[in-house]
Amino acid sequence: MKDGILLIDKPAGISSASVVYRIKKRFRFKKVGHTGTLDPFATGLMVITIGAATRLSRFFLDADKQYAARLTLGTLTDTLDPEGEVLTSESAVAMAALEERLGESVITGVLEAFTGDLMQVPPIYSALKHNGVPLYKLARKGEAVEKPPRPVTLHKNSLTSFSFPDIDFHVSCSKGTYIRSLARDMAEALGTVGHLTSLRRIESTGFHVDEALPLAEAEARAFEDLPMIAMSDALSHLPSFVVDEAERMGVMNGNQLAWRPCGEDAGAAFCRVLDAEGRLIAMVESAKIGEHHKYCCVFNA
Repeated sequence: MKDGILLIDKPAGISSASVVYRIKKRFRFKKVGHTGTLDPFATGLMVITIGAATRLSRFFLDADKQYAARLTLGTLTDTLDPEGEVLTSESAVAMAALEERLGESVITGVLEAFTGDLMQVPPIYSALKHNGVPLYKLARKGEAVEKPPRPVTLHKNSLTSFSFPDIDFHVSCSKGTYIRSLARDMAEALGTVGHLTSLRRIESTGFHVDEALPLAEAEARAFEDLPMIAMSDALSHLPSFVVDEAERMGVMNGNQLAWRPCGEDAGAAFCRVLDAEGRLIAMVESAKIGEHHKYCCVFNA
């Protein structure tokens, strides 16, 4: 299978771009992408798109994600993670007082307060852009730009364990949520400062990290032993319909495809078009606009 999805468990210490580069170089793929970055210090699930599947990234953008994270209280860094410069540190006296008053019930209350629909200020070190330039590049030049608060949704924010000054928690959240910003804000709500010291992506776009191969193990395998996921299966959360051979040839030739119901009543924005063998040959918009489907992309099949 030359086109599909590969699930990789990213190690700490390298960028998401490095993961993509290493997979591309090792297997000599022409096109490799991913559906969402992880910071270099973070680990966990990366959904790697290969070949024609690189065109599927847009259909994963709205997916929720889950993380296991650790907030360490008492120190604030400029990047809000362990790779940044220390901005503020609590004194030993302040830390002792903080430890005295904090308990699991207090922490649980704060985590519950940071659940639901929230407004969140993104980190100044992020890939968001200002006038076309990533914020992290501006910050490195001493030109930090703070973006206005953005709406995010935390479906779940629960305490996993607490051993002062470390708070381990589990988050299920919407796209665009920065766990580094969440850690900063929760520390502030606890009356101190803090930064994210551990982050692991557990789930993304319907896939779980338990399904993923560690990067080194993937690199050690032969191409034919890679557990590639077919494009149609990767988007199994979206509705689909099957076309006959005549319609398949029409799709391949760019002909119009007669509209038929395909998940629009359930709120699905996109629909998979499959051939008789279950291969993905096109993606179309589900909504009815006239008598024909609007193509998003067409694949050779």
